Formats: sequence, C-alpha cells, structure tokens
Amino acid sequence: MLRRMGDNPTPSSNSPGDSGSWRVRLRRPTGGVLGAGVLLSTDTVLTCAHVLGVPDRPVLVDLVGAPRSETVRARVDAESWVPERGEPRGLGPTGDLALLRLERPQPAGRATRLRRLSPSWDRRVGMYGFPEGLDQGIYLRGRLAGGTGGDGRVQIFPEEPTEVARRGFSGAGVTDQQTGQVIGIVVSTYVGQGLRLSFMIPTETVIHHLPEVERWTDGDSVVDRALVSTSEEPVEELAFATWLATWLRGGAEVAPADAVLVEPADRARTLTLRRALTQADRELSTTGRATTGPRPEPGTLPPVGSLDLAVDASRQIPVELAERVCRRMGLDGGQERLAATLLPLTVVVDGVDRAPDPAGLTELLELLAERGSRLLLVFHAAAPKTRRAAVAALRLRHRLGLLARRLDEIAPLEAGLHARHRQVRADIRRATQALTTVHALGRLVPRLREEGSDPDRTAARLDRLHEELDGYERECRDAKACIEEALTRLGALVDRREELRGRLGAARARARAASGEEDLALAHDYATAHELLWRAPCDVPAAERAVAAYVRAVIGHPDEPTAGVSAT
Repeated sequence: MLRRMGDNPTPSSNSPGDSGSWRVRLRRPTGGVLGAGVLLSTDTVLTCAHVLGVPDRPVLVDLVGAPRSETVRARVDAESWVPERGEPRGLGPTGDLALLRLERPQPAGRATRLRRLSPSWDRRVGMYGFPEGLDQGIYLRGRLAGGTGGDGRVQIFPEEPTEVARRGFSGAGVTDQQTGQVIGIVVSTYVGQGLRLSFMIPTETVIHHLPEVERWTDGDSVVDRALVSTSEEPVEELAFATWLATWLRGGAEVAPADAVLVEPADRARTLTLRRALTQADRELSTTGRATTGPRPEPGTLPPVGSLDLAVDASRQIPVELAERVCRRMGLDGGQERLAATLLPLTVVVDGVDRAPDPAGLTELLELLAERGSRLLLVFHAAAPKTRRAAVAALRLRHRLGLLARRLDEIAPLEAGLHARHRQVRADIRRATQALTTVHALGRLVPRLREEGSDPDRTAARLDRLHEELDGYERECRDAKACIEEALTRLGALVDRREELRGRLGAARARARAASGEEDLALAHDYATAHELLWRAPCDVPAAERAVAAYVRAVIGHPDEPTAGVSAT
C-alpha cells in the first residue's frame, strides 16, 4: 500500500522528531529530485553519497515535513564524504554516506535524533521517499530481515509487493514503527529473480563511518566499554577465533547457547574474545577503515552486525541487564516485558561466574533463551561441569520456547478445523486426537521449565529432560501435520460442495428454460439434492450422487462420471 504524507501512522509521542519535520527532499539546482535525507541538527543533513554523485555538487534542500518552510541551499561537508566501496573480503558494499551543511540554519525543533536499536528479524519499519512522479513523497512499510554483509547493511522486505523502495528513496530515514524513532537510512534496492528488496544503513554503521553523528544519537552501544578491543596485535588463539566467528555467524548447525572459559590471566584468549566482539559490532568494526595491524586469518572474523549485545555481568545486576536488553529492543519496562516479547538477539555475557546476583542472572538468561535469544556465556574460572550444566539449562529453555511457539501456531488451526467440520461431514478423529495431544503438551511446558530451572539440577538430569523433550517435539510435529492434513481434506470437501451447488443451480436453470417449469419428478430430485447441499454438516458424497441424478434427469441421458471426493 502506498501512502502520501498525510497518511503516515503517528509515531509514539515520546519519540524525538515525531512530527516528521526532519524529513527532507534533495533537489538539483535545476529542480530535479535527487533523493531524501534526515535533518540531524539545525544545519546538518544525513544522506547517501550516491544521491549526490560528486562531493562538490550544490544541492537544494526542501524541508517537506515542516509546513511553510523555505528551500535551503546546501553543500557536502568535505570531511564527511564516504563514497561506496567494495569490502576487501568481497562480502558486500560499504560506506555510501554524506553530511550536508545548510547555508541557513533551521529551528532546532525540526531536527531528529538517530537511535541505536537492534535491527532484529521481522521488526516493522517505515520510510518516506520521493519517487519519480510523486515529488511530494509517499510512505512505504517493511520488515527487517537480517544483515547482508559488508559493513552491516540490513535487508528490508516490503510489507506489500508494491512497497519496495525505489529511486528517490535513497537517504530517507527508516523509522521503527514501535518507537517512531529513526534507526537508519535507505541505501539501495534490488529487484530481480523474483525478489523485491530494499536495504538500509543502520545507525551503528552510520556512526562507524561518520563518528560525528554520535552526538545526535541515542541508545546503548552494543559492546560494553570493558569488552572493547583496542589492540592490533595478531590473534594468537586462531582456533578460538575461528570458533567464535562461527558461533557469532550462527546457522542451523550452531548451538543456540554455549559457554567458553577465558581466564583473566590468559592474555591471548582475552584479546581474541574482545577482538571478535569488537569486529562483530557495526559501530566498532574496522571494516572499511585503514588499519596498521596484520591481515586477519581467513575465517577468524565474525560477520559485521552478528552481535546484538555484549555485557560485562560482573559489573551489573540483573535488573540493569534486563533494562539494557529492553533498550536494545526499543521496549519500555524490564524483565516482565521481556517475558512477553520475542527476542531474536545474539548476546555474549562475560564474567558469568563473577555476577553480583548469580541466581538473578541465571533467571534472566534462561528467560532470554526461552524468548529466542542466542547466548554465549564467558566464564572466568568455573569448572567444566558447572559450564556444562549452565549450557544444558539454556538449551533446554531455548527448545521449550520453540515448542511453546509451535503449539501457539496450532491454536488457530483448531478453530479452522472445527469451523470447516461444521460445514462438511468427514472423519476427523485422528485430528481430534492430535488436538488432545497438543493440549497435553501445552500443560507439560511449565513442568519442564520448572524442573530445568531447579537450583539443584544436575547436568545428568538436564540431559534426561532433553531426551524427554525430543519425544514431545516429535509429537508436536506429527500432531500439526495430522491437523493440517485434515484441514486440507475438509477444505477440498467445502470446495466440492460449492462446485456442486453451482452445478445444481445451472441444471435447474436449464430445466426451466426448456419447459418453463419442472415436472414433479424433477422437482423431487432437485429438492433432495438441495437439502443435502444446504444441510450442515453436508454429506458431500451423498450430495454429489443426488446432484448427478438430477443432472441426468434434466439432460435425459447418463452424465459423464463425476470425480468423487473422499470424506475419510
């Protein structure tokens, strides 16, 4: 759906710049539209370098979101020109950013601030651009769909196929629909091979290339200051670096929770961990920057943007950590809000065994795991059995969360099954038994959660719970497949009933057209078929036979055999 300026959904009232007065349109001095931008201060506009083409091009800036504002001339800040370049490892483009300086400052209230926010999967966003023929602008909606390499660009799926960004959107602010805040800018579009996608440069990547922009930015950094690497020494723990890069990259073959031992006295391992966290952060990564250090070994660097949060648990209590997670997700509240929200985050927790509130931290981490987060625990001195038990508990909660969400997905199927079964008669005993299984599994989840969170749990007990869960997951998959099969079968019967109703009506019209009225025998056959087709639940095979008999009587000779639809 395309929306004009006045149709924008209203952002939350607590978001800066929520009037949209920060939205700008960029034009050539001759009048043609170049693209869009974001007013960050009284005299600074953020946009894409390719919108301008060359750094010395004069530009006209229209503050389309500020009524009765005048067009302002602007030029590129030469020190804030970052043209697009290829990433040295061939992982995608980097850069493509620029800051414009306005010749005439604007009222401070027209500007907005950027927000650091985790660009988590399926997050709803909006963007306002100026495509050809719509110079006043249109509003498009989309959902974030993960990183794409390079310096951490993020893919945007259009909410509707027509809502893919196009020429005239580059440089436009991407607003988070939950908070109303600007979390990046549109950079490019891809249409081809059946795909229609847009891409954005998130706030952290903007700061990576233009550090000056941090002064106009809110939100927590991804990596705690104590965990940031400032060393360019070669990585000595190559195997550890490769393992970290693999875990951060993720994928179906990588465990959703794991643990490592990094003793404070082990300098090489400590530097390796900090370098991995730093390189995974869009804002801190050295991707696209000149460095004097040695070229990293292949496979030892994690993808830029593969980390959502890295915290030092030894310096924060669980309440503070919960608030950090909420801020990264754009949520108000604390741990109770997290319990009701899907959290597809990748989180590294350092100093787990030095936390001031171990029990509270364990409770929080297990909650994050159940709500979909991937977690890497960094211990400083814990014994192997302690680390193993902690990981087993997190993996159990992660699996329980997946099972609970799969059971939730079946709930709408139950309503659809009963609704269709009220329309047509069929044997759905297996599907009904499957629903009974689903309800029983739903009652088991809290019990497994409680047992897995018992402070006296052992790794052996957790292993047995995992084995028990294996069976429950199979039962859930089988139950869903059985219910879906019944729905498909019932749907085919409903469709066949509608087809037969149409055929009966057409035959009756033919009979009336031939003689002006039906004889008593035909009327009886019609009434029989009509009664069967409009009775609920409909016995479709019986109705099919009755319709066939009526049609044969109307046309005066046997009809071609009709394809039957099984009700079993």
